[in-house]
Amino acid sequence: MEQLNLIYGKHAIEEFAQKHPKMIRKIWVKDFKYIEKFTNLEEFGIKVIKSNDEQLNKMFYEEVNHQGIVAEVKEYNYVPFAQALENLKDKSTAIVLLLDQIHDSHNFGAILRSASLLGIEQVVILDRKQVSVNSTVVKTSAGTVYDLSISKVSNLNNAIREFQQHGFWVYSTNINKHSVDIRKVDFAQKTVLVIGNEQKGVSDLITKNSDMNIFIPSTKIIDSFNASVAAAIAMFEIANKIGKLD
Repeated sequence: MEQLNLIYGKHAIEEFAQKHPKMIRKIWVKDFKYIEKFTNLEEFGIKVIKSNDEQLNKMFYEEVNHQGIVAEVKEYNYVPFAQALENLKDKSTAIVLLLDQIHDSHNFGAILRSASLLGIEQVVILDRKQVSVNSTVVKTSAGTVYDLSISKVSNLNNAIREFQQHGFWVYSTNINKHSVDIRKVDFAQKTVLVIGNEQKGVSDLITKNSDMNIFIPSTKIIDSFNASVAAAIAMFEIANKIGKLD
C-alpha cells in the first residue's frame, strides 16, 4: 500500500472527484453514505471498497485523519516544457515557480498546495536531484498537485533563458548583498520565482542568471524560512502585487 498515491478526507476526495474523476482508481470507505454525493463513480469505473478503521489506518505510515474515506489516484502526468511555454506565450499575466532541487517530499507537497491556492500557472523542476511527485507529495498537497502544470527539465538555467526570451522576469530568493526586500519589489506581470534547495538555497549560476535577487525580511532569530514557507510568502506577495488575487 505504501507505493499508492493516496488522498484522504471527505471534502478533499469529494472535491477531487468533481475536478479529476478520471484520475481516481479506487475509493475505500468506512460507510457508503460518504459517497452519496459522488454521481460519477460508475461512469468512470471507480471501484468502491468497504473498509474499517483498522484497514484504512494501515494504508499510512503515520496517523492521519482520513475521516473514514481514502482514494487511490493515478500517477501524475508531467507537461513537456515546450508545451508549457506554448501554453504561457499569450498570457499577459503569469507566475511560474521554478524549484532548484527541493529534496523533501513534504516540502514539495506543501509548496504545490500553496501554488494551487495562489494561481501559479506553471511549475518547473529538475529531472534529477529533485523529489518527483510521489505518494507523500500527493498526500501533503491534498491532491492539489493534479490542479497544476509541472514540467521537468534537464537544465534550469536553460529554462530560465527561455522564459526570459518569452518576456518573463526571473526573481531568485537569495540573501546576499544585492538582494532586494520583497516588499519593495515591483514585480513584472510575467514573473518566474525561484525557490532554492532546503540546505544550499539557490545555486550560484541561477543566482547570476536571474534578473533580481529578493529576500523575505525576518527577525533573524534563525537563519532563514523553511523552503515551503518562503515559497508561500513569496508567491502570495507576487500574486497580490500583480493583481492575481483581485
